[in-house]
Amino acid sequence: MFTVALTGGIASGKSTVAAYFSGLGITIIDADQIARKLIYHGYVLTKILDYFGPSVLTSKQLDRTKLRDVIFSNTTARDWLEQLLHPLIYREIRAAMEIVESAYALIVIPLLFEARTAVLFNKKPNSDHFIALDRILLVTTAKDLQIQRLQEREHLQQEQIAAILASQILPEEALYKADDIIYNARGLADLLQAVKRFHQLYLSLSQTKNIVLEKSLFLRYYLSLK
Repeated sequence: MFTVALTGGIASGKSTVAAYFSGLGITIIDADQIARKLIYHGYVLTKILDYFGPSVLTSKQLDRTKLRDVIFSNTTARDWLEQLLHPLIYREIRAAMEIVESAYALIVIPLLFEARTAVLFNKKPNSDHFIALDRILLVTTAKDLQIQRLQEREHLQQEQIAAILASQILPEEALYKADDIIYNARGLADLLQAVKRFHQLYLSLSQTKNIVLEKSLFLRYYLSLK
């Protein structure tokens, strides 16, 4: 199966891009959506509450906003949570990949380049615990637009936004790591057209994947847990 990893910084437009691909009939496997479900599972929830205590609760329920604020202001806490969640997330992604029926799958992995709990290889690792990716699509936008969207959408303060952005790879660094790039700054109509162009590319690549072609056409990656 042909797999495309979709990545990008917070408020860059990944969710909108994923929704457009979904509208074209492509299966979306979203690491963030998986994580949101996992944190409410009994075992995971117990671990989180044991570690963070009542600071992440509202009316005796886990408050994702409070949890986010804590982990983006405390790197030790963020690393602990990622070590807990990421192996479970990757297991869910691999299971979802096995039942994909569309021509290719789009796997949304926001922290693909951050490499805090995983490593991106170009050669297949010895371990069986990896996610195979054929191509990486980066969605990026101007920093001022990210800040504006976070203020309007999440009602975050400047210091909260700064902490989140500081935890993610610089956009200019990400540009050198991606195969394909969508610069999201000119409106939804242009964004949709960009998605349609890449959709046609990925359809073509998925249909010719098993044919001997120029090596440069396929840049196979393997995302493996550390």
